[in-house]
Amino acid sequence: MKAIAAVAGVLLLAACGSLPATTSSASSPSPGSSTLQAVVVASELVVGKQQRVPIGITDHNTPVSDATVHVRSFVLNGSTGTFKGESDAPFKGEGLQGAGSYVAHLDFDKAGDWGVEVTASRPNGARTTARLPMNVLTLPVVPGVGQPAPLTHNPTVKDVADVETIDSGRPPDDMHQLSIADAIQQHRTALVVFATPAFCTSNTCGPQIKAVQTLEPAYRGRLAFIHVEIYRDYKPDPSKRQLAQAVVDWRLQTEPWVFLIDSKGVIQSRFEGATASDELRAAIDQLLH
Repeated sequence: MKAIAAVAGVLLLAACGSLPATTSSASSPSPGSSTLQAVVVASELVVGKQQRVPIGITDHNTPVSDATVHVRSFVLNGSTGTFKGESDAPFKGEGLQGAGSYVAHLDFDKAGDWGVEVTASRPNGARTTARLPMNVLTLPVVPGVGQPAPLTHNPTVKDVADVETIDSGRPPDDMHQLSIADAIQQHRTALVVFATPAFCTSNTCGPQIKAVQTLEPAYRGRLAFIHVEIYRDYKPDPSKRQLAQAVVDWRLQTEPWVFLIDSKGVIQSRFEGATASDELRAAIDQLLH
């Protein structure tokens, strides 16, 4: 899989796909010899209201979490743009052990070429205004909100002699009791996290698993927690690893991803990239309400 390009390769989102991600970055000089840079860390954005747009901010190529960020959106028409909306983008990093992103929520009412103007400022006086192009799709490539979740039979502890063959984390987590298909067929609401702790090039996948695990005690019995490893056949030789069938089924080009699926098997929320536990908690509460 291919990494989502992040500013200087240090930002927030690793990817494992054969197709390049749609990621844009820009920067401008800031006062005090400090340079802030901004990047949209999402491989696909789709038409809809209140779409999640994660933004990464770095200062001298180091991710920062103390910026104040505001985002304005435009539909592009050649060399001009029509203003469409705006959103503050607070930093979301709860449970991610230092990782995270600034999250805006924007309305996209049509597919095509869009742009965002990202204004960021830090307490030390560093500022930037970055204009980033992006493409908005009519329909998602990765299964989207309102669509049926693929009936994926990802391997569980019942299918393998060694759980380390289906979880590259050390130690493996406890989220391999059910497959996605099991949860759907049993009419269970489910949280599904696609991540590879051992092979994630940006080191955000392990923290993403930990963030998800912090939610388990509060929702045990009401929500099935399912971790799908991105790779298979990495033991005993990691160089021979292949994409897991579930990743192919879900057409993932990046990781980590988190999906919330209702008791009818319909996707109600999806999150690309490192997603904070408070973001997930709010979506889970809405799902279970």
